[in-house]
Amino acid sequence: MKRAIIYARVSTKRQADDGLPVESQIEHCKAKAEALGATVAKVYVDGGISGTTDRRPSFQDALNYCAVMDIDYFITWSSSRFARNHLDAGHYKGVLGRYGTRLIYSSTEVDLRTDDGWFIDAIGSVIDERYSRQVATDTRRSMLKAARDGYFLGGRVPFGYLTVADGKRKRLAVHPTESLVVQQIFSMSLRGCGAKMTALNLNAQGLTLRGKPFSKNTVHFILTNQTYAGWTIFNRTSKRALNPVEDWVKVPSHAALVDPEEFEKVQKMKFDRNPANVGGQPRSHFAFTGMLRCGLCGASLQTCSGTGRGRTYHYYGCRNALSGKRGCSFSRVRTELFDEWMLGELLDQVLTPARMGDIIEQAQASRGEWARERDGRRTALVSELRATEKARSNLYGILEMHGKDAPNLGDLTLRLRELNERVKALEGSLLDLENEPVTVSDMNDVDPADAAEVLRGIVMDCTDPKKLREFLGAFVKEVTVGVNEVVVDYHPECLVRLDNRTRVHSASKWLLDLGSNQGPTD
Repeated sequence: MKRAIIYARVSTKRQADDGLPVESQIEHCKAKAEALGATVAKVYVDGGISGTTDRRPSFQDALNYCAVMDIDYFITWSSSRFARNHLDAGHYKGVLGRYGTRLIYSSTEVDLRTDDGWFIDAIGSVIDERYSRQVATDTRRSMLKAARDGYFLGGRVPFGYLTVADGKRKRLAVHPTESLVVQQIFSMSLRGCGAKMTALNLNAQGLTLRGKPFSKNTVHFILTNQTYAGWTIFNRTSKRALNPVEDWVKVPSHAALVDPEEFEKVQKMKFDRNPANVGGQPRSHFAFTGMLRCGLCGASLQTCSGTGRGRTYHYYGCRNALSGKRGCSFSRVRTELFDEWMLGELLDQVLTPARMGDIIEQAQASRGEWARERDGRRTALVSELRATEKARSNLYGILEMHGKDAPNLGDLTLRLRELNERVKALEGSLLDLENEPVTVSDMNDVDPADAAEVLRGIVMDCTDPKKLREFLGAFVKEVTVGVNEVVVDYHPECLVRLDNRTRVHSASKWLLDLGSNQGPTD
């Protein structure tokens, strides 16, 4: 007797949940199998998966079953259930042909083995694909309109928001306590705190991401998620590949937790805080390894050594000059002498009393903001504590009502223990918060000149070359060493202007030559 398998598919989750379209397809396919005099060996169903892709688990399982079980018929409702991509359809029809399995549509009497049947099926495959493309276009257009109208398009509700019903649809609304945590995360980033440090700080306060501890990755995701600036993004990816940013479609769709200008400022600060690729060997003993370039030929300067008078000397030498290429005449520079001189020159521009005055002023200005954040943290902790206490109270009510006959008593007991531990932790976090000093130390009596001198001494006395390179890499791009001058290209936004105590936005506000600092090499 002939054997057949049945394949059914629905494109949307709603259709999959209803079940009726699938059941109807299977019923018709079984009738077709009976008419063909075949027994149904297996039924395969893909729910909520588009036919425009071949990444359908049950579809692939059905093909594999035909390959190994000598199946006579692959029965499905129509060509659109088999595939909505005419190239995929042609490919897998060929695959079934090699297995000796006939493709049968239960909705039509067309014989695919005839020329007319093949032609009708080919035209139908193209029409199916065109229909899918049109549906995708209409769906995207509908989603754009829904987002512009302020509706939530589904998926996981972002931390900091909740959904409220609006007729048959939903809108994003600001969560009263989670939003305070999100705003604190952005505020900490604006003050220069990295994602890892922010996560550690939040966890130390007892704050959680809906019951889970914060991590570096979750903080980074929040800081880069444009949802918090009030945007919904379309066309971010195509076939799982990230599209260029200029091709994204941004739609203002809901209340922002962060001002869009502040959001963009955070993105820029995160980019500027990325570890600088200063080069050099990690174990190099010299501060400027990997940052130097020859002013004569443009090649990099490398460390080299030489011996004399019973000791070893270290130098920065041009890579081309050392290898004899291009005939570069760059003279080697003693590493110890150059590092000490260059570091001093840079610190003269960076660690100035005026700049330290700016830092002190910023610290004083942050006092009020710190107090406001402290109130927000307390509100979030109290809210989570009350919710946890309520959940615990509900469990106690179940246990008091049913006693030892309570359903899933073991699971209830374990959950109750978890809630008790969470309540204890939240109460401890609130106690720690209450014991924190209300204000930071008063810095009005700090002399900027003394502070600058102390910091200068710390840097100059640092014996860890790696830490020095990290410090320098925060604002130095490249140092070009010439015969009579040294030119330093730097990140001007990382420095503060000397006069009027304002942050610079172009190198011309610090130096005469744009983006450079010049000085004698000897």
